[in-house]
Amino acid sequence: MSIENRRTKLVFSAMEKLVAGGRAEIRPGDITAALRESGTPMLAWEVRGVLSELETEDLIRLDAASGAWLLAEEASRKAG
Repeated sequence: MSIENRRTKLVFSAMEKLVAGGRAEIRPGDITAALRESGTPMLAWEVRGVLSELETEDLIRLDAASGAWLLAEEASRKAG
């Protein structure tokens, strides 16, 4: 697995866990904190880049009004 693929999976997994824990809107800092707690830290700019990639893949979307990232409704089916 390439480093890029690993990062993508880590960020998406962290986002899914945050949502499963009751968070609806996620910011890059939430993901970096979760990754740091799990022992797989990433820099904020790396996370932000992965979020853009995930948005391109229609797995997440950015809510322009709040600036938060949300899981796309179809994301769990596409990722699974």
